[in-house]
This record gives sequence, C-alpha cells and structure tokens, in this order.
Amino acid sequence: QLYDPHLMKDMDKAAALILEKIRAGVRIRIVGDYDIDGVCSTYLLYRGLTRCGAAVDYQIPERIRDGYGINESIIRKAKEDGIDTIVTCDNGIAALEQVRLAKELGMTVIVTDHHEVPFTKKADEKEEVLPPADAIVNPKQRNCSYPNKNLCGAAVAYKLILALYERYGIPKAEGEEFIELAAIATVGDVMD
Repeated sequence: QLYDPHLMKDMDKAAALILEKIRAGVRIRIVGDYDIDGVCSTYLLYRGLTRCGAAVDYQIPERIRDGYGINESIIRKAKEDGIDTIVTCDNGIAALEQVRLAKELGMTVIVTDHHEVPFTKKADEKEEVLPPADAIVNPKQRNCSYPNKNLCGAAVAYKLILALYERYGIPKAEGEEFIELAAIATVGDVMD
C-alpha cells in the first residue's frame, strides 16, 4: 500500500549517483540532524549504504555548537577528511550557501529532506529556490509527483534505500526491515 519510491523527483538520479560512488570506492558522509527524525534518517542511510558496500560515515550536528543542519564547518571538515560525497537527511533543502560551498570544494551533494522548499515571490507566483545539489529528493518540490507530501525525513531516506537496494539487486524484503524506523520517526516528528 506504500507509494513507489520512483515517483519522487530525483530519486533515480540520487540512487544512481550513490551506486556510482560506491562502485568508485570514494568516501561518503551522511549529514543528519539531532532530533528523532534526523537520527533515524542517519541510521537508515548508514545501514543501507553500508549494506551496499559503501565507504560511509556520518555526522550529526551538535545542537549548541553547530545549530540545525549542514553548515560551513561541517563541509570544510568533510573536505579535510577526504569526503567525496555528502548525503544530507532531514536537512539541506534550505542550505543554499552551504551546498554551494561544497560544490566549489569539488564535492558531490545529494539532499534528502522533507522540509518546505524556500521560495521567492515573483509577481503572483512563488518560484522555488533550490540548493545547487547534484540531486534533491524532497516530496515537497513543485515538480515532484510523489502523492504524499507529508513524509518525515526518515521516510524519504527509507524510500531512497528501497530504490538503491533495487538497483543493487538486494532483496526488497531487506529494505522493508527499515519501515519500523521510518514509522518511529514519523510519529516522533508528528508527520503522516
């Protein structure tokens, strides 16, 4: 009864990029968030990417020191650590300057998020302002055909793992084991 992950904008692009990075053996860093949704999202992605053989680690920003989401110091540290690709979860959709910096430093950036997309108002129309990431997976994007716009970040990460496992040839049942975490994060983040 769950919707197909491939309906989400950039889902296939993100899964293909991650698979390419895994096969290349480059280092991937997940940047999560410190709340229940961010921690579940980080865990889901870490376990899923590890299962696919990724050279992956993660960073959860410290609430007091780092604030919410990805920031310049996290990006610069990732570059120092030899990270090739950053995958955000439960954050990143509003990180315009931060993603721009990561791109200037030569990193690939995949944003997975569920928060509202920033916009500017031109005449009577809202125009989305998206970060310059290589792929953006967020059901709230205007051109996203995914029917449920109220997913939590962990549910978005869960859908990405399902799409990645499908490409990697891992049985669907293995990905479905993560549904409990997505459900916990959904309730904890007060989403549907």
